[in-house]
Amino acid sequence: MTGSSVLTPPAHQFPQRFVSFERWNPDRIGALAMYCSDGRWGDAFDDFCHNHLHIPRYDRFAVPGGPACLVESNYDAHEPWRQLSMLVRVHQLQKIVLVSHYGCAHYAERLKLTPDECIPAQVEDLHHAAVGVLERFPRMNVQMYLAMRRNDRLSFHSVT
Repeated sequence: MTGSSVLTPPAHQFPQRFVSFERWNPDRIGALAMYCSDGRWGDAFDDFCHNHLHIPRYDRFAVPGGPACLVESNYDAHEPWRQLSMLVRVHQLQKIVLVSHYGCAHYAERLKLTPDECIPAQVEDLHHAAVGVLERFPRMNVQMYLAMRRNDRLSFHSVT
């Protein structure tokens, strides 16, 4: 079996339903953003990464709670670390952006607190996740942000 036959199945096997106007760009950016899978935030995460951080075509690691998946007290953290390690190696990542967002259902369910009351735990988890990243990948550029919502406006705040 040749590599090209694997990548290009016969047209009749999978009917085409849509053709994107976006063109394939093989260049890697070397950046990954890890954030919550809550789709209501997705466009804002893209806007922030594209227009503020200037990282187009960044790798996305979206799971409930975002960076909380790297904190062992929140999850069985083995699998997310395995996946992240593969991405760092294969996609040659140099930057990881960790974003937690206000009103995250992961924190509400886990802590049984209001969105405002969850913020300290979210910030603590961002710090724990960043430390874990730097322990495993010492030369990684790690940035942490808390995404906030006031009415229908979304903003991103640097966490130090």
